Amino acid sequence: MDVETVAHPQPLPNPARGSRVARTRQAIVASALALAVAGEVAPIVRDIAKMAGVSARTVFQHFTDTAELYVAVLGRVLAAAVGELPDLVAVWSLDERIALIVNHCSDRGERLLPMWTFVETLQRRSAEAADMVGQLYSANRVQLAGWFDRELSVLPSESRERTLNALALTLAPESWVVLRQRLGLSVEEARDELRFVVRAVFSDGAAHR
Repeated sequence: MDVETVAHPQPLPNPARGSRVARTRQAIVASALALAVAGEVAPIVRDIAKMAGVSARTVFQHFTDTAELYVAVLGRVLAAAVGELPDLVAVWSLDERIALIVNHCSDRGERLLPMWTFVETLQRRSAEAADMVGQLYSANRVQLAGWFDRELSVLPSESRERTLNALALTLAPESWVVLRQRLGLSVEEARDELRFVVRAVFSDGAAHR
């Protein structure tokens, strides 16, 4: 993923044009995102500018280089991927919660799927991007701890941590990529596999009380 730069970036427009500046910036990010969704691992500025209806020079008025632009794109991708689950009713059974959570995580994975190579490549080349992805994974682990607190709280400390790690691994975006792209499963087949593995994780955790 080569980084494109401009030798003498121009200053941003006058603050009085803030809303116009923001719209242009968002159009640039949206265009780069659209190209990433289409499979471009490193969208080039010429194509981004053309789609956004601006010049390449304008792109570099808003972003120092393509690395900064790609990180902005990643921020939008991850914000859309997080989503919120409704509060899980305390009386819901384990299977009911598993079904809801698997559907939530699979929907997120399906949104990330077209641009996963872009995300994976960027986080290898940018410490900031890697940190953003790491924060997403940490947030997911905290959510899982809350959603499955009833089952986790009765386990010994070591088993609880190992069970939570296994859940986080099972429901990570990479797992969805493997099921859908590497194994060629349909969405429902992939969901069924995740439900099976999550149930197995709890069965194993219970066996180690």
